[in-house]
Amino acid sequence: MRTVEACASLHDATVVIDDRVILRDVSLEIGPGLTVLRGPNGAGKTTLLRALAGLVPLARGRRQATGELLYIGHRPMLLHGLTARENLTFFARFRGTPADGVAGALAAWGLADRADRSVETLSAGERRRASLARLDAEATGLVLLDEPFADLDDAAVSRLGEAIARARGDGRAVIVATHARHELDQDGARRVGIAAGALTTP
Repeated sequence: MRTVEACASLHDATVVIDDRVILRDVSLEIGPGLTVLRGPNGAGKTTLLRALAGLVPLARGRRQATGELLYIGHRPMLLHGLTARENLTFFARFRGTPADGVAGALAAWGLADRADRSVETLSAGERRRASLARLDAEATGLVLLDEPFADLDDAAVSRLGEAIARARGDGRAVIVATHARHELDQDGARRVGIAAGALTTP
């Protein structure tokens, strides 16, 4: 799967939520390849990803992005009342793209026999896998993943590693926020640290 090159950037970005500064004067450019964002809980990783995705307003600074993006948060972000298949079909059609890759994506993530079950009946790990199957079903140039390894068993962890490597090989820009998973560093990843809402040396 080849995709259009995409990038996103923040320039002197500050995010304030409920009168609390969550990000402070952050400047970051994301290009093709893998970027690993590391920091402790509460450091601002999620807010930084949401700022890149345009999901939180900036109190100061600016955001730029080209191409379509896929943001998968630390929660699966699936629509209740729908099956896994219906969820991925909805997301694909919302983008105006064919949904013919949905069945194969769910099967690749071990969900072929659960594709038509309501997501509320799936386990936490199965919901996570259904959400991550969007990596295969939606060919966005920019992918933002927030703690994507949570709730995954060893087989699914390996599958996610392969999906990230494949996306990187396809020229997609992938940023993974995690406080662990140091094996990602061996893939030539760019490493970015964050603490107390400011970028640090990882």
